[in-house]
Amino acid sequence: MAILKSVQLPEWLDDIIYNEFGAVYEPRPQDVEYNPDQQFEFVQLYLGTYFPRSYAEAFCIMSRLFDNPLYKQELSELEEINILDFCCGTGGEIVGLIHFLNYNLPNLKRVNVDAYDANPDAIRFLYHLMERINGVPEIRFFVNIVPQGLFVETEMDIQDFVRMPNSLYHFVISFKALNEFVQSNTFLDKNVYDLVPSYLLPLLDEKGVLILSDLTHQHNGVYYPNLMTRGLNTCLKRSNNYKTIIPIPCFYYEEICQGCYLQESFYVTHSRKDRDLSKVAYRVICKFNLAQHIMQTKVVGSCKYINAYADKSLPYRI
Repeated sequence: MAILKSVQLPEWLDDIIYNEFGAVYEPRPQDVEYNPDQQFEFVQLYLGTYFPRSYAEAFCIMSRLFDNPLYKQELSELEEINILDFCCGTGGEIVGLIHFLNYNLPNLKRVNVDAYDANPDAIRFLYHLMERINGVPEIRFFVNIVPQGLFVETEMDIQDFVRMPNSLYHFVISFKALNEFVQSNTFLDKNVYDLVPSYLLPLLDEKGVLILSDLTHQHNGVYYPNLMTRGLNTCLKRSNNYKTIIPIPCFYYEEICQGCYLQESFYVTHSRKDRDLSKVAYRVICKFNLAQHIMQTKVVGSCKYINAYADKSLPYRI
C-alpha cells in the first residue's frame, strides 16, 4: 500500500473552522514558537493555518499505522476508545485521528478525549469545535471531550498531571508541542523527549500507542529530530516494557541507533490553500508485548546505522 502523504480537509470541517469560527490562514512560523500566552486573534490564525496541517499529519500517520493488519485487527472490535492529547492546541491532530477512526473502525460507538493545553482560548475553541462535530452526520459515533488547562513549569507539574487520568488510553498523542519546552528551557539540562514520554508511556492501554510528532527545524544549533531520537532512545533503554513500531527499522535497530530519524512531508488542501506543506519527525511506540505481536514483518530495509542510503518509509509486509 502506498504511504498516504496528502489529504483534503473535509468540506464540513472546512466550513466550520473558516466560516463559523473565523479562522485565518496566515503562516507565521516565527510566532508559533512557544505560544501558551498568545491572544485570541492569534488562536484564530493558528486554527486556520496549523490546525489543518496537524489534521493531515495525524490522518496520514494513522494510515501508516493501520497499514499493519495485525494492529488494525487488535482495534477492530472496540466500541469505545480513549485518547489523551498532551498540549493539544486547537486540536487538529485530535480531529484527524477521530476522522480516520470514523472510516476504519465500524464498531466504534464512542470516543473519549482528554485534551490538555496551556492556552485557554485554544481549548475553548476545541470544546466548541467538538460540540459542532458531534452534530455533523459524517461522524457516526459520539465524541466526549474534556479540554483542560495545563501549564507546565516544572517536572512536578507533569507528575501531578499524570495522576489526573482515571483510565488508560488507546492513543496518547503530542504533536509539535515538546519543542516549546526546549525553547523555554523549562527542564534545564534534561531532554524533554526523554522526560515527558517517560511519564506518558505508563498511561497506555495494552493496545495503546504513543504518537510523538514534532518540528524538523533547529533551535540554538540543535535539530529537534536529533533531540527526539536521543531522548526517546534513552527513555526506551531504561525499560524493557516498550518498543518503537514506526519507523519500522527502529523496532529492530533502535538499541544501536546512532541518531537518524524519520522526517516526512505531508500536504493538506483546504479552501484557503492548495497543498499546504508540513514537515515533521515522528515516532510511534507501544508496549513490548503488543509490538512483538504486530511486528511479524519481513525486514525490507534498514536504518542508517546499517545503511547510509536506507529508507525508513517502509510498508508493512506480513
